[in-house]
Amino acid sequence: MPMNLTHLRAFHYVATHASYVAAAAAAGVSQPTLSEQVRLLERQHEVRLLQRAGRSVELTALGRKLFEVTSKLFAAEMEAEAVLAKARHIMQGELRFGTDAPINAVGVLSTFRKRNPGVSIQLVSGNSAEIRKRVLAGTVDVGIIADETSHPDLSARRLGTQDLVAFVRHDHPLAGAKVIRLHDLVTHPLVIREVGSVTRRSIETALAAAQLQPTEVLETDSREAVHAAVIAGLGIGVIAEDEFNDDPRLVLLDFADAIAPITELLVYRTDNQRGHVLGAVLECVG
Repeated sequence: MPMNLTHLRAFHYVATHASYVAAAAAAGVSQPTLSEQVRLLERQHEVRLLQRAGRSVELTALGRKLFEVTSKLFAAEMEAEAVLAKARHIMQGELRFGTDAPINAVGVLSTFRKRNPGVSIQLVSGNSAEIRKRVLAGTVDVGIIADETSHPDLSARRLGTQDLVAFVRHDHPLAGAKVIRLHDLVTHPLVIREVGSVTRRSIETALAAAQLQPTEVLETDSREAVHAAVIAGLGIGVIAEDEFNDDPRLVLLDFADAIAPITELLVYRTDNQRGHVLGAVLECVG
């Protein structure tokens, strides 16, 4: 015998509120309509599910068993509605994504785009300090940075680590070597990012620990500018390994010295009010 969900829902409302009046108000129908739906359910299955007790309504033994089932049924229905509502919301949303290196955002954004094709994505780049400030200010929803400094308003997910590497032009005196030492950054011009870059902070920390001070430093405002300067023969570049551009004019060198790797983090405001978008991003990073 097919189940009439309208009648079953009417029973569930009455069982939940223990009153036809309260149940009808919650269901948005008239009390006679609700009463008739419950009566039809009982008649169809030749059972007694409810009984009046003064002004309230009580469940029979069978009614209590059925109420356990309908509670699970309609809870699952509400969960399904929430999933679909969330999907509709995301489909119409926008993701403002900041990153200290576009290459680091490719994996997350690729997965996000496949799962949420209707979301528009605004990609903002800058050094770690700049992206961190944007996340805190709420002008981007989430950011990938290499700054592990904690903040009470920020939450973070660890994405992985990267080694620092050096690179030179193909005709540089060090181009034939497979490795480079920190001391080489003192005897040759060093091409490095601006203040606020974690790459710069990391290499300066390593040099200071080795009690070394570069004699000539060329500061640039982007990793693209670092590459351009090295290609122009202006010195040795230092960068995170994944950010290196594979160019036949450049030779990649590993550091022989022990240098702490850079940790990449996905950060967001803990009180992010655009939770549907943020939640979809977090699902893409595990």
